[in-house]
Amino acid sequence: AAPPGPAPRRRAAAGGWSIVWRKPTLRGAFATDVAATVLAMPISLFPLVNEIRFDGDPRTLGLFLSAVAVGGIGAGLLSGAVTRATRSGALQLAAAATWGVALAGFGLAGPLWLALACLAVAGAADTVSVVTRGALVQLETPDEFRGRVSSVEHVVGVAGPEVGNFRGGVLASLTSAPVALVAGGLVASAVVGLVAWGNAPLRRYRTPAPDPLPVP
Repeated sequence: AAPPGPAPRRRAAAGGWSIVWRKPTLRGAFATDVAATVLAMPISLFPLVNEIRFDGDPRTLGLFLSAVAVGGIGAGLLSGAVTRATRSGALQLAAAATWGVALAGFGLAGPLWLALACLAVAGAADTVSVVTRGALVQLETPDEFRGRVSSVEHVVGVAGPEVGNFRGGVLASLTSAPVALVAGGLVASAVVGLVAWGNAPLRRYRTPAPDPLPVP
């Protein structure tokens, strides 16, 4: 059979976005992720914070990156409990809001230990948010749209952090790195709160009970 032409391919790509927009749970889950990454992504600001507060020590910069990873790994060890949570929508919203608050705390932190603790909390919250969103998307997407919606999830997951790093750099150039971190984190948490307030299906979402195993 001949491969699909440009028009069918475009319709297939649009189908993923269409189903995301039509289903409030999917729309809210992706909006939460976009708010967290675009408004609060901190990576581009690490060198500036290191220069301002820690004399540009390269070891400190490495600790910043490691702290996020350590928090993420710690939360990842509990991923089984996270995916078994029944209120996965509320859990994603809470984790995304925690991510924003933790990054605002990093922007305000003076001692190195406090800065690293905030980043570890942010890394853990990010992992919980990503895991719960991934599970929710798989459960809420009809089988015939799962591949298309997964492509939307990939685009959001790749583009969101990069746009967020650009936003952080631009805002820091106009103000300062700490201001960009605090403002971004608090605004991200506020937007997540608005998503929670305006999207009751996501806020109240409960993971469906698994089908019982067949009796042999």
